[in-house]
Formats: sequence, C-alpha cells, structure tokens
Amino acid sequence: MSGRGRKIILALIAVMLCYAVAVTALMGVDNTRVTEGMDEVLYLPNEELLSYFTAGLNAVVADFIWLNCIQYTALENRGKRNFTWLERMVVTATRLDPYFVDVYRFGAIFLSALRADPDASLRLAHEGMKSNPQDWKIPYEAAMNYLLNKREEPRSRYFAGQYLNISAATGCAISGVVNLAAKLQDEFDLTEIEKDMWYEMLDSEDKFISELAQRKLIEIELRNACGILNERLEMFSKKTGRPPRSLDEMVEAGFISSKPEGLLGGYFFIGEDNKVYNSILLEDRVLRSKNVLITNVGFYQEKYDAWPESLEKIVEVGLLEEIPVHPWPGREWKYNSQFGEIE
Repeated sequence: MSGRGRKIILALIAVMLCYAVAVTALMGVDNTRVTEGMDEVLYLPNEELLSYFTAGLNAVVADFIWLNCIQYTALENRGKRNFTWLERMVVTATRLDPYFVDVYRFGAIFLSALRADPDASLRLAHEGMKSNPQDWKIPYEAAMNYLLNKREEPRSRYFAGQYLNISAATGCAISGVVNLAAKLQDEFDLTEIEKDMWYEMLDSEDKFISELAQRKLIEIELRNACGILNERLEMFSKKTGRPPRSLDEMVEAGFISSKPEGLLGGYFFIGEDNKVYNSILLEDRVLRSKNVLITNVGFYQEKYDAWPESLEKIVEVGLLEEIPVHPWPGREWKYNSQFGEIE
C-alpha cells in the first residue's frame, strides 16, 4: 500500500473515532442533563473540523454519520423520543456531502414526523433543493410537510402547490405528483395522501423506515376509528339525551357492534369531555407537543443562560405563540424550572 493510501485510511479511522466519541459524549450529556459547556459539546464534531480530517473522503464520512443517525433515531424512538441531536446529525452529513439526497429526504421526514419540527424539516429541504435542483423527491417532501404538518396555516395549500410544481418541473417526478400539483386547488382527502406516502415507505430496504411506515399506517386506522366512534357517540347522545358512560354501554345499546381493538398496545376510551380517544394517539401527540416545549425551553436557556421560570415565560419572550394544551383531557404539563424538565 502506498504512503498516500495509508494516510487516507488513517485519516478516515481518526474521523470515525472522533465522531463516535463525540456522539457518545452528546448522548451522555443528554442523559445526565449537564448544562455546563453545552455549547461546546453541541457543536462537536462540526463540519469544519470533520472536513479538515477527511482527506477528501467527505462522502464516505457523511455516509457513516447518516448510518449513525438512523441508529440514533431508531434507539430514541424506542426510548425518550426527544430526538435532541437529530437535526445536528443530518445537517452535518449534508454539509459534508451536499449531494446525499436520501439524508435530505428522510431527514426531513424524521424531523417532521418524529420530532414534530416542520420548520426544521423545511430548512433541511431548502438546502437540499439548492444542491440538488434536479431531484423531485426533496420538494415533494416539502409539499407533504405543508399538507400534513402545517395544514392549519392559511396558505399551506398554496406553498404545497409551489413545491409540487418544483417537483413536477424536474421532469423526473412520478405521474401522481404531476397530477396532484395540477389538482391541488380541488378538494381532496389529506388522509389518502398521507396513506400513499407511508405505503411507499413500506418497501424501504431500511428496516427502521419500513417499521415507521407500518406504525404510521396503523395510527391512521386508529384516527379513522376514533372518528367513527365519535359519530356513533353523538347518535347515542341524541337518542338518549345523555352521553354514554362507556364504550361497553354503546355496544349494549347497539350503536357499535363491539369494542374496537386498540392496536399497538393502546385502548379506546371516552374522556371527561365526552369524546372518544385512543391512548396511543394521545401519547404520540403528547410526545410531539412535549418536544416542541423542550426545544423552546432549550432556546430560552441558550439565549438567557437560565431555565425559564415557567412555561408561560417562553411565550412572553416570543419563542412560542402559546403553550400547547395537554392532549389528554383533564391533564396539564408539569414543569421543573430547576432543571428545565417537562413531564
């Protein structure tokens, strides 16, 4: 082996060790909640440091970082589901290799679907479109972000249409994207669009992405079941003059044939507000809302070098317009101002 070849291999090994140690440190900091020196740890390893050691092998190192990102995301999805380091990892990978389309695409999906951060997802997609203007999948994911995660915003369909037009204009998009771009102004079922997206992900060679798609499709079934149960609950209330005490009473009265199966270990129930809920869907909403709060509590700490005295404080300084209501009926957020923790 030539001297240059040995240098490249040694440089690559050094980068791998540097990154592995840094990721371990990041996870350790995340678990122990140590705040001293957080800024220094958070930005190691940064793109400049990694690029210096890659010996021209940026794409190889970016691939290594992406594999670690998928592993981290899978572990976090089975654990606390905070995804604290997700954005930093995908941004580092894309800056090392700006043409790594899969990182832009799946990173955007992870940020919106798992960390409940559609704005971070769009930032990543924007960078991806700049570096890969001929790729149709990145603007398509940006459009789905507006249709599925920012649907309540007044101009969400307009912006979705813009991104779909960009996707169609590449000349490489599938016919469904072209047709959707043309028909966006018409009324259509967003649930069907969401289902199609996750069905496409089912065939992914990556086990984690395939399992995520399976779970999301089950969640869609659970949402549909809640909608039907709430319609039957209203029918019961109109006929009897009062809401049902339980789903079992609705079965006995003939409004539903049987108590529905919860799936994913969850269950259906009637809340204090006389609406039907599913525990799995509620816990998913709790995690998404909690991640929004955790992110903004972190922004506050970085800006003011102190944890906010209350959650309302992050609204007062303009980081959030309002504190999201706790998804479970009758419950409220518990906030520990000493450690900046939310329960």
